[in-house]
Amino acid sequence: MYIKHKLYLEDVKRVANENLSWNDLKNKSLLITGATGMIGTMIVDVLMQKNVDDNLNLKIYAAGRNYKIAQKRFADYLSSDNFEFVRFDVNEPINFDFKVDFIIHAASNTHPKLYSSDPVATLMTNILGTYNLLEYAKTSAIEKFLFLSTVEIYGQALENDDTFDENYCGYINCNSFRANYPEGKRAGEALCNAYIEKYKINIIIPRLSRIYGATMRLDDSKAMSEFIMNGVRKENIILKSEGLPLFSYCYLADCVSGIFYCLLNGECGEAYNIADSSEIISLRAIAEYIAELSDRKVIFEIPDSSQAKGFSKVVRGVMSNKKLRSLGWTPYDDTKSGVKKTIEILRDVVNNF
Repeated sequence: MYIKHKLYLEDVKRVANENLSWNDLKNKSLLITGATGMIGTMIVDVLMQKNVDDNLNLKIYAAGRNYKIAQKRFADYLSSDNFEFVRFDVNEPINFDFKVDFIIHAASNTHPKLYSSDPVATLMTNILGTYNLLEYAKTSAIEKFLFLSTVEIYGQALENDDTFDENYCGYINCNSFRANYPEGKRAGEALCNAYIEKYKINIIIPRLSRIYGATMRLDDSKAMSEFIMNGVRKENIILKSEGLPLFSYCYLADCVSGIFYCLLNGECGEAYNIADSSEIISLRAIAEYIAELSDRKVIFEIPDSSQAKGFSKVVRGVMSNKKLRSLGWTPYDDTKSGVKKTIEILRDVVNNF
């Protein structure tokens, strides 16, 4: 396991103890793309914990492009018969010599610097990569396929007080550089629905709010991630806007829990928002809270051109989680408790990096 901090281990145990039909995974196999990413890492940790606790005997194929990162993230699992790292790029044709029963497609560029520096791959991972995986799923008779989507598919709220349910459709300027990520996810969702209709593949779409947690990249350029790293290092918080946008967030462990509720309780063809809707908090309020935790202050700074290109122009992204709650899911942490926990865990990680 990549992180051994007590709080992270408690999170893994808590998710693994959710009241779900885990036996649906017993003696099966699961492929997860983007396995070394923030969300993929914890999904693997939870499933390997279930293998230990409940003798689930689930074979996990953790897919990614970088073996060195995998060696670090999954060092404890590399010798396990229930774990295998698969090095491949989803944008290349897939020709596995093994069969899987479940797929979680979590591979995607997910932060502004990559949207700016690698816009084609950002787009194609969600279109071509999804197509390649769906083609593999079509010929492999898989049981379920999860495509991890995003709040960004909703675009900009049409009214200032709108809340996004799963049927909401806001404005996206498709004739813009920054559209590569939300339009890629929209196209990925459309592909999923086409494969449901034509090939009867069982596909479920979790739509993630802004997720944060201890397995994030330490150089992640999302605003929340940069604030957290400022807090970890006890630096002043750098705010590169007025901080007025209002977004829904979700702590990593609650997000992973929500993904498992989608996998094991979700219905084919449905999308489910994963967000903590207990408190809607502005970027500025988050920055001020982290500064307070670290006895530092908030400083306003103009972003460089590369960062600014990757920033979303959306100023409201508030999601309803009512539909996911109907499956039995409940978030454990709110934004403040999740942020505080993340900073405490990452201070330990950074000190031992």
